Amino acid sequence: MRAGLLAADNIPWTVSLHDLELITELVPRPAEFLLYLRRRRDPDVTVMFRAPDEMDLFLYFFEAGLWVEPDPVQVRAAFPFLPEPATAELRRYRTRKPAFLTSRTDALDQWFHTRGRDGAHSVRAPRPAMVPSPLAPLVDELQSRNVTGWLSIGATLLSGATDVQREFARHGDELLDNPSPKGRSLTVPLTASVDPAEGWLFVWATRPAGADPDETDRRLRDYLRAKKHQLGLPRGVVFLYDQPTRKLLDICYDGHTGPLDAALTASLSSLRPPSQLHRSIHPNAKRPQSGTRNAARHKRKR
Repeated sequence: MRAGLLAADNIPWTVSLHDLELITELVPRPAEFLLYLRRRRDPDVTVMFRAPDEMDLFLYFFEAGLWVEPDPVQVRAAFPFLPEPATAELRRYRTRKPAFLTSRTDALDQWFHTRGRDGAHSVRAPRPAMVPSPLAPLVDELQSRNVTGWLSIGATLLSGATDVQREFARHGDELLDNPSPKGRSLTVPLTASVDPAEGWLFVWATRPAGADPDETDRRLRDYLRAKKHQLGLPRGVVFLYDQPTRKLLDICYDGHTGPLDAALTASLSSLRPPSQLHRSIHPNAKRPQSGTRNAARHKRKR
């Protein structure tokens, strides 16, 4: 980087083959591996976290997410529809300090040296694992259905703090518990980066009894694309549930970033303005390590 050969926004992950093999054995879901790559290649991670070796960083990712809170001013610049940063956010960002991660490999060593033992009296040590996610069933469902964008969607869902993941996991049931003859929906923009290209739009929706499936699908896809365009977000997904059966009917991904057609452009005027988005919780890292302070989080609803 000092020589100008690498840019700060494109740092490769340098890892030994042995550590890579261990990590692939420890990660049960591809989405977890992608999330680790996203976090590990964040330039701020190498500044804010120091560790004896790669596995300590990886095991801390399992524990707490390896997440570094971005500059709130740059986040606001990347996503102009957000409100101005609060004073507390700015103060927290200015006062953050690098952390040295002590060795976390004792449990890993125990698992490594007991794996593959088949003796009647041997006890296999538990394999280190990521903090359990309330969204794990949905992430697995995305993969099993081979939904377009399933890997990236899954990693983005897992990127939220545990309490935010619990909320996301409840959204479908909450909409279904309060059915409407016209169907219901909930829209949440995710803005956890200073890079506009990493923004997402998540929509939970229901299809009422008697509704035309093709019409519902077209309407929600059009809404997703138009709302993404309004907020300047490149990627989005709709989780569609059936009100009578409560089943997850469809998962629709949209990565369109070009101009809208005439019909969708006209529909922009019917959308709620970005100024009506409300500040609440930000889908940041997994549960923080004991003794560390939770970073600010924001979730916004349509």
